[in-house]
Amino acid sequence: MNQGLTKRILSIANKAIGFILFIICAVAIYSKVTSNDNLQKYGGSMKDQFLKITFMEWVILLILFFLNYLIEAIKWEKVLKSLHPMTITQSFKSLLVGQAFAFFTPVRSGDYVGRILFLAKESKLKGVAQMAWSSYAQLLITLLMGTVGLFFNLPFLPWLKWLAPFITLVAFIIYFSKGHFEGWLKKLTSLQIATDLKIKLVLLSLLKYGIFILQYAWVVKILAIPIPTIDLCVAVAVLLMCLSIIPAIALTDLVIRGQLIVLLLAPWYSNVLMLICLSTMIWVVNFLLPAIIGSFLLLGFRINR
Repeated sequence: MNQGLTKRILSIANKAIGFILFIICAVAIYSKVTSNDNLQKYGGSMKDQFLKITFMEWVILLILFFLNYLIEAIKWEKVLKSLHPMTITQSFKSLLVGQAFAFFTPVRSGDYVGRILFLAKESKLKGVAQMAWSSYAQLLITLLMGTVGLFFNLPFLPWLKWLAPFITLVAFIIYFSKGHFEGWLKKLTSLQIATDLKIKLVLLSLLKYGIFILQYAWVVKILAIPIPTIDLCVAVAVLLMCLSIIPAIALTDLVIRGQLIVLLLAPWYSNVLMLICLSTMIWVVNFLLPAIIGSFLLLGFRINR
Protein backbone atom coordinates (compact mmCIF):
# COMPACT_ATOMS: atom_id res chain seq x y z
CA MET A 1 0.00 0.00 0.00
CA ASN A 2 2.69 2.47 1.05
CA GLN A 3 4.82 1.52 -1.92
CA GLY A 4 1.94 2.13 -4.34
CA LEU A 5 1.19 5.50 -2.74
CA THR A 6 4.85 6.46 -2.96
CA LYS A 7 4.98 5.57 -6.65
CA ARG A 8 1.84 7.60 -7.30
CA ILE A 9 3.25 10.64 -5.50
CA LEU A 10 6.53 10.35 -7.40
CA SER A 11 4.64 10.04 -10.68
CA ILE A 12 2.61 13.18 -9.96
CA ALA A 13 5.75 15.05 -8.90
CA ASN A 14 7.54 13.92 -12.04
CA LYS A 15 4.73 15.18 -14.25
CA ALA A 16 4.66 18.49 -12.32
CA ILE A 17 8.34 19.18 -13.06
CA GLY A 18 7.54 20.53 -16.53
CA PHE A 19 4.79 22.82 -15.22
CA ILE A 20 7.07 24.21 -12.50
CA LEU A 21 9.86 24.86 -15.00
CA PHE A 22 7.36 26.53 -17.32
CA ILE A 23 6.19 28.89 -14.57
CA ILE A 24 9.77 29.79 -13.64
CA CYS A 25 10.76 30.51 -17.26
CA ALA A 26 7.54 32.36 -18.10
CA VAL A 27 7.75 34.66 -15.09
CA ALA A 28 11.45 35.35 -15.68
CA ILE A 29 10.92 36.12 -19.37
CA TYR A 30 7.98 38.43 -18.66
CA SER A 31 9.74 40.36 -15.89
CA LYS A 32 12.95 40.76 -17.88
CA VAL A 33 11.23 41.94 -21.06
CA THR A 34 8.94 44.44 -19.32
CA SER A 35 11.88 46.02 -17.48
CA ASN A 36 14.10 46.35 -20.56
CA ASP A 37 15.53 49.83 -21.17
CA ASN A 38 15.26 49.78 -24.96
CA LEU A 39 11.65 48.57 -24.90
CA GLN A 40 10.73 51.15 -22.26
CA LYS A 41 12.31 53.99 -24.21
CA TYR A 42 11.40 53.06 -27.78
CA GLY A 43 8.56 50.56 -27.28
CA GLY A 44 5.73 52.71 -28.68
CA SER A 45 7.65 53.82 -31.76
CA MET A 46 8.92 50.30 -32.46
CA LYS A 47 5.38 48.93 -32.24
CA ASP A 48 4.25 51.41 -34.91
CA GLN A 49 7.16 50.38 -37.11
CA PHE A 50 6.43 46.67 -36.67
CA LEU A 51 2.81 47.17 -37.70
CA LYS A 52 3.99 48.42 -41.10
CA ILE A 53 5.61 45.10 -41.91
CA THR A 54 3.48 42.87 -44.14
CA PHE A 55 2.44 39.32 -43.31
CA MET A 56 4.66 37.78 -46.00
CA GLU A 57 7.67 39.75 -44.80
CA TRP A 58 7.15 38.29 -41.32
CA VAL A 59 6.78 34.81 -42.85
CA ILE A 60 10.13 35.07 -44.64
CA LEU A 61 11.80 36.26 -41.43
CA LEU A 62 10.30 33.32 -39.54
CA ILE A 63 11.50 30.91 -42.24
CA LEU A 64 15.03 32.25 -41.72
CA PHE A 65 14.56 31.75 -37.97
CA PHE A 66 13.49 28.15 -38.62
CA LEU A 67 16.49 27.48 -40.86
CA ASN A 68 18.81 28.98 -38.28
CA TYR A 69 17.56 26.64 -35.55
CA LEU A 70 17.29 23.68 -37.92
CA ILE A 71 21.01 23.90 -38.68
CA GLU A 72 21.77 24.10 -34.95
CA ALA A 73 19.49 21.09 -34.37
CA ILE A 74 21.44 19.12 -37.00
CA LYS A 75 24.70 20.04 -35.26
CA TRP A 76 23.30 18.93 -31.88
CA GLU A 77 22.00 15.68 -33.36
CA LYS A 78 25.38 14.91 -34.95
CA VAL A 79 27.47 15.44 -31.82
CA LEU A 80 25.07 13.27 -29.82
CA LYS A 81 24.82 10.49 -32.41
CA SER A 82 27.14 8.06 -30.63
CA LEU A 83 26.15 9.17 -27.13
CA HIS A 84 22.37 9.58 -27.21
CA PRO A 85 20.77 9.14 -30.67
CA MET A 86 17.81 11.43 -31.26
CA THR A 87 15.72 12.64 -34.19
CA ILE A 88 16.04 16.14 -35.65
CA THR A 89 12.62 16.93 -34.15
CA GLN A 90 13.79 15.93 -30.67
CA SER A 91 16.98 17.89 -31.17
CA PHE A 92 14.99 20.95 -32.28
CA LYS A 93 12.75 20.66 -29.21
CA SER A 94 15.71 20.47 -26.84
CA LEU A 95 17.21 23.58 -28.46
CA LEU A 96 14.05 25.59 -27.81
CA VAL A 97 13.90 24.45 -24.19
CA GLY A 98 17.56 25.41 -23.89
CA GLN A 99 16.71 28.90 -25.12
CA ALA A 100 14.06 29.26 -22.42
CA PHE A 101 16.73 28.68 -19.77
CA ALA A 102 19.41 30.65 -21.61
CA PHE A 103 17.19 33.72 -21.74
CA PHE A 104 17.83 34.76 -18.14
CA THR A 105 21.09 33.05 -17.20
CA PRO A 106 24.61 34.58 -17.32
CA VAL A 107 26.45 34.08 -20.64
CA ARG A 108 23.46 32.00 -21.76
CA SER A 109 24.71 29.08 -19.66
CA GLY A 110 21.15 27.87 -19.15
CA ASP A 111 21.22 26.62 -22.74
CA TYR A 112 23.33 23.69 -21.53
CA VAL A 113 20.88 22.94 -18.72
CA GLY A 114 17.87 23.01 -21.03
CA ARG A 115 19.42 20.74 -23.65
CA ILE A 116 20.69 18.03 -21.32
CA LEU A 117 17.27 17.74 -19.63
CA PHE A 118 16.35 15.43 -22.51
CA LEU A 119 19.38 13.18 -22.09
CA ALA A 120 19.61 10.06 -19.96
CA LYS A 121 21.21 10.60 -16.56
CA GLU A 122 24.43 8.80 -17.50
CA SER A 123 24.77 10.90 -20.68
CA LYS A 124 24.22 14.37 -19.23
CA LEU A 125 27.81 15.21 -18.29
CA LYS A 126 29.27 14.09 -21.60
CA GLY A 127 26.37 15.84 -23.35
CA VAL A 128 27.65 19.15 -21.95
CA ALA A 129 31.09 18.42 -23.41
CA GLN A 130 29.58 17.52 -26.80
CA MET A 131 27.58 20.74 -26.85
CA ALA A 132 30.78 22.63 -26.10
CA TRP A 133 32.26 21.31 -29.37
CA SER A 134 29.24 22.55 -31.29
CA SER A 135 29.44 25.97 -29.63
CA TYR A 136 33.20 26.10 -30.19
CA ALA A 137 32.74 25.50 -33.93
CA GLN A 138 30.27 28.40 -34.09
CA LEU A 139 32.67 30.61 -32.14
CA LEU A 140 35.45 29.83 -34.64
CA ILE A 141 33.32 31.09 -37.55
CA THR A 142 32.28 34.16 -35.56
CA LEU A 143 35.92 34.95 -34.76
CA LEU A 144 37.04 34.35 -38.34
CA MET A 145 34.38 36.59 -39.90
CA GLY A 146 34.73 39.16 -37.13
CA THR A 147 38.49 39.32 -37.69
CA VAL A 148 37.92 40.14 -41.35
CA GLY A 149 35.27 42.70 -40.40
CA LEU A 150 37.56 44.46 -37.93
CA PHE A 151 39.87 45.56 -40.75
CA PHE A 152 37.00 47.40 -42.45
CA ASN A 153 34.86 48.65 -39.56
CA LEU A 154 36.40 49.34 -36.17
CA PRO A 155 35.28 52.63 -34.57
CA PHE A 156 36.89 51.73 -31.24
CA LEU A 157 40.07 50.06 -29.88
CA PRO A 158 41.97 49.95 -33.24
CA TRP A 159 44.62 47.59 -31.81
CA LEU A 160 41.98 44.82 -31.77
CA LYS A 161 42.32 44.28 -35.52
CA TRP A 162 45.92 43.14 -34.99
CA LEU A 163 45.16 40.99 -31.95
CA ALA A 164 42.08 39.26 -33.38
CA PRO A 165 43.90 37.28 -36.14
CA PHE A 166 46.29 35.82 -33.56
CA ILE A 167 43.43 34.81 -31.23
CA THR A 168 41.51 33.27 -34.15
CA LEU A 169 44.53 31.25 -35.31
CA VAL A 170 45.15 29.91 -31.80
CA ALA A 171 41.45 29.02 -31.47
CA PHE A 172 41.56 27.01 -34.72
CA ILE A 173 44.74 25.18 -33.66
CA ILE A 174 43.22 24.22 -30.31
CA TYR A 175 39.96 23.10 -31.96
CA PHE A 176 41.66 20.75 -34.43
CA SER A 177 44.27 19.51 -31.96
CA LYS A 178 44.11 15.75 -31.28
CA GLY A 179 44.18 16.42 -27.56
CA HIS A 180 45.76 13.21 -26.27
CA PHE A 181 46.24 13.96 -22.58
CA GLU A 182 48.24 11.97 -20.05
CA GLY A 183 48.18 11.61 -16.29
CA TRP A 184 45.33 13.24 -14.36
CA LEU A 185 44.09 14.91 -17.56
CA LYS A 186 43.72 11.58 -19.37
CA LYS A 187 39.92 11.58 -18.95
CA LEU A 188 39.74 14.66 -21.18
CA THR A 189 40.86 12.52 -24.11
CA SER A 190 37.55 10.65 -24.00
CA LEU A 191 35.76 13.95 -24.62
CA GLN A 192 37.47 14.39 -27.99
CA ILE A 193 35.42 13.98 -31.17
CA ALA A 194 36.52 12.78 -34.61
CA THR A 195 38.23 15.27 -36.93
CA ASP A 196 35.66 14.69 -39.69
CA LEU A 197 32.89 15.58 -37.23
CA LYS A 198 34.78 18.73 -36.26
CA ILE A 199 34.93 19.72 -39.92
CA LYS A 200 31.20 19.06 -40.36
CA LEU A 201 30.44 21.22 -37.33
CA VAL A 202 32.53 24.07 -38.73
CA LEU A 203 30.81 23.86 -42.15
CA LEU A 204 27.36 23.76 -40.54
CA SER A 205 28.36 26.71 -38.35
CA LEU A 206 29.39 28.63 -41.46
CA LEU A 207 26.00 27.89 -43.03
CA LYS A 208 24.23 29.02 -39.86
CA TYR A 209 26.30 32.19 -39.84
CA GLY A 210 25.22 32.90 -43.41
CA ILE A 211 21.55 32.51 -42.42
CA PHE A 212 22.10 34.92 -39.54
CA ILE A 213 23.60 37.52 -41.91
CA LEU A 214 20.60 37.02 -44.24
CA GLN A 215 18.28 37.78 -41.33
CA TYR A 216 19.96 41.14 -40.79
CA ALA A 217 19.90 41.92 -44.52
CA TRP A 218 16.21 41.02 -44.72
CA VAL A 219 15.24 43.17 -41.72
CA VAL A 220 17.22 46.08 -43.16
CA LYS A 221 15.25 45.64 -46.39
CA ILE A 222 11.79 45.51 -44.80
CA LEU A 223 12.60 48.51 -42.60
CA ALA A 224 13.88 50.38 -45.68
CA ILE A 225 17.18 51.26 -44.01
CA PRO A 226 19.55 52.58 -46.74
CA ILE A 227 22.76 50.74 -45.83
CA PRO A 228 24.88 49.01 -48.52
CA THR A 229 24.81 45.22 -48.13
CA ILE A 230 28.59 44.83 -47.93
CA ASP A 231 28.88 47.49 -45.23
CA LEU A 232 26.04 45.85 -43.32
CA CYS A 233 27.72 42.43 -43.48
CA VAL A 234 30.99 43.87 -42.21
CA ALA A 235 29.27 45.69 -39.34
CA VAL A 236 27.26 42.61 -38.35
CA ALA A 237 30.42 40.47 -38.42
CA VAL A 238 32.05 42.83 -35.91
CA LEU A 239 28.83 42.99 -33.89
CA LEU A 240 28.55 39.20 -33.59
CA MET A 241 32.20 38.93 -32.63
CA CYS A 242 31.75 41.51 -29.87
CA LEU A 243 28.59 39.83 -28.58
CA SER A 244 30.33 36.45 -28.48
CA ILE A 245 33.00 37.73 -26.08
CA ILE A 246 30.90 40.06 -23.90
CA PRO A 247 29.39 38.19 -20.93
CA ALA A 248 25.68 39.03 -20.79
CA ILE A 249 22.29 37.51 -20.20
CA ALA A 250 19.89 37.55 -23.14
CA LEU A 251 18.05 40.57 -21.78
CA THR A 252 21.11 42.82 -21.46
CA ASP A 253 22.20 41.33 -24.77
CA LEU A 254 19.34 43.34 -26.33
CA VAL A 255 20.64 46.59 -24.83
CA ILE A 256 24.27 45.86 -25.70
CA ARG A 257 23.29 44.69 -29.20
CA GLY A 258 21.34 47.91 -29.77
CA GLN A 259 24.15 50.19 -28.62
CA LEU A 260 26.79 48.33 -30.64
CA ILE A 261 24.78 48.32 -33.85
CA VAL A 262 24.16 52.07 -33.54
CA LEU A 263 27.90 52.60 -33.12
CA LEU A 264 28.90 50.31 -35.99
CA LEU A 265 26.34 51.57 -38.50
CA ALA A 266 26.57 55.27 -37.59
CA PRO A 267 28.82 56.11 -40.59
CA TRP A 268 26.02 55.07 -43.00
CA TYR A 269 22.82 55.77 -41.10
CA SER A 270 22.01 58.10 -38.21
CA ASN A 271 18.40 57.21 -37.34
CA VAL A 272 18.88 55.63 -33.92
CA LEU A 273 15.26 54.49 -33.64
CA MET A 274 15.41 52.47 -36.85
CA LEU A 275 18.68 50.85 -35.85
CA ILE A 276 17.18 49.93 -32.48
CA CYS A 277 14.21 48.46 -34.37
CA LEU A 278 16.61 46.40 -36.49
CA SER A 279 18.40 45.08 -33.43
CA THR A 280 15.17 44.40 -31.54
CA MET A 281 13.54 42.47 -34.39
CA ILE A 282 16.53 40.17 -34.66
CA TRP A 283 16.49 39.70 -30.89
CA VAL A 284 12.75 38.98 -30.78
CA VAL A 285 12.90 36.37 -33.57
CA ASN A 286 16.11 34.62 -32.54
CA PHE A 287 15.93 34.79 -28.75
CA LEU A 288 12.56 35.87 -27.34
CA LEU A 289 10.38 33.76 -29.66
CA PRO A 290 12.29 30.47 -29.15
CA ALA A 291 12.43 31.14 -25.39
CA ILE A 292 8.63 31.49 -25.28
CA ILE A 293 8.12 28.35 -27.38
CA GLY A 294 10.64 26.49 -25.24
CA SER A 295 8.77 27.50 -22.08
CA PHE A 296 5.56 25.97 -23.40
CA LEU A 297 7.40 22.80 -24.43
CA LEU A 298 8.35 22.39 -20.78
CA LEU A 299 4.69 21.77 -19.95
CA GLY A 300 5.02 18.28 -21.39
CA PHE A 301 8.43 17.62 -19.90
CA ARG A 302 9.04 14.70 -17.56
CA ILE A 303 12.43 14.40 -15.91
CA ASN A 304 14.72 11.77 -17.48
CA ARG A 305 15.57 9.15 -14.89
